[in-house]
Amino acid sequence: MMSFRPLEESDYQFLLTWLQRPHVKKWWDDGDDPLTKVSRHYSSDPETTFRYIFESDGHRPIGYIQYYLAPERVVGIDLFIGEPAFLNQGIGTAVVTAFVKMVCARCDPQKIVIDPEPMNTRAIRCYEKVGFVFAEIGLGEDGKQAYFMNMERDA
Repeated sequence: MMSFRPLEESDYQFLLTWLQRPHVKKWWDDGDDPLTKVSRHYSSDPETTFRYIFESDGHRPIGYIQYYLAPERVVGIDLFIGEPAFLNQGIGTAVVTAFVKMVCARCDPQKIVIDPEPMNTRAIRCYEKVGFVFAEIGLGEDGKQAYFMNMERDA
């Protein structure tokens, strides 16, 4: 069973450690940043971006996940598993499934979006298992190519 708790200031060093790990750094750009920049970035936009640490049953932090509010009842999700021991075990699918349920209960979005890099096939497979479908390949907010996926909710 996964649980989510809000990201706290005391988590920033832990977050930076995860961001520096090769399996995360390959897809996330923040691993070379100093702690002050990571702290500033991951505490910004608290009215529209909601950040969490996800934990296992034993309350061991495993990774990071966030959702952000977009116009027209759209919610976006981003995440990574920070602990290598939890890779390739189906944890990502369980986390995304549980998080989508939580976000839907809180925000009642019409659509949920996620945008992994096109070469991140592990993430794409995970999101497909949860119910996301391919929408298009385009440029993300960071100017990099993204594999946009949507999950439409019944009205």
